[in-house]
Amino acid sequence: MITDDQLLGFLVRMLAYGGGSAVIAYLLFQYFGKTWIENKFAQRLDQLRHQQALELQRLRVEIDALLSGVLKLQEKEFSVLPEAWGKLDEAHGLVALLVSPMQRYDNVDEMKGAQLEEFLASTEFTESQKDEIRNSRSKGRTYQDILFWYRLHEVKKAFGDLQSFIARNGIFLPQELEEKFTRISELLWSAVISKEVGHEAKDWKMQSEGWKKIKEETEPLYKSIKNDIQARLQSHGRKSEQAATD
Repeated sequence: MITDDQLLGFLVRMLAYGGGSAVIAYLLFQYFGKTWIENKFAQRLDQLRHQQALELQRLRVEIDALLSGVLKLQEKEFSVLPEAWGKLDEAHGLVALLVSPMQRYDNVDEMKGAQLEEFLASTEFTESQKDEIRNSRSKGRTYQDILFWYRLHEVKKAFGDLQSFIARNGIFLPQELEEKFTRISELLWSAVISKEVGHEAKDWKMQSEGWKKIKEETEPLYKSIKNDIQARLQSHGRKSEQAATD
């Protein structure tokens, strides 16, 4: 077996004698023989194959990590979207009910004695608020005013839940959809403030502004968000089915 030192010495001697590359190649072939050259070529080829295999393995690991990250993000979005929609739907419904010009109330003015007591017992009002209704000359108006603040509190709680959820999970939503959630939250809050301030000031025009915002600006955006979420969920569903069959 010829060593590398022997090979180097041989090449130096060939060069010292003025041999060109073609001559050296020919002499190599004559001196070492075909088998030796083929073995050297096979060794080099094995090295290249090994390096290629290592590079392919590295790329495979990077691609797998990237795909894993994408799938986890899609899974998170798939779980976030229905809950985000549920909170938006609840907040939107309560705000629309609060600012609607068509309000329905129990006819407290017609209730007497035991009937009034049974009705008051079914409410969440405090005892002082119940007494306020009992002793009021306009029981219906007093009841409606107290009920308004309960409804407003419920609206603000639902709105706060929506805001907090989007703040925590908006990062998992497409940017355009997150921006739509932000915009509709602003519109809902503006409608609530118009109703609240208008109610306190007994300003019916200001109160009607809240309803106008709901009908003209919030409703179209609400439907757009619904369509976007349905499309995203259907897309994720198709991808999950495809992954299961692959």
